[in-house]
Amino acid sequence: MKPFTTITVAFLGLIAVLQLVRFIFAWPITIEGTVIPVWASAIAAFVAALLATMLWKESFGWHLPPAFGRIARKM
Repeated sequence: MKPFTTITVAFLGLIAVLQLVRFIFAWPITIEGTVIPVWASAIAAFVAALLATMLWKESFGWHLPPAFGRIARKM
């Protein structure tokens, strides 16, 4: 794995873990008077973990199959 890919996977993994911890402990976040809902951290944790996993798999050549590959061939 290339160094920048490793750093990015680690960074996205850290973001996913921190967002999940915020979701579990329901830590409040307020930005300029706007309260960020706790459920948004669950979505952010899922997206960050998904991106980290996809990047990690791609770096080893494990590509996901095309979503509509079979449908396109039948037409």
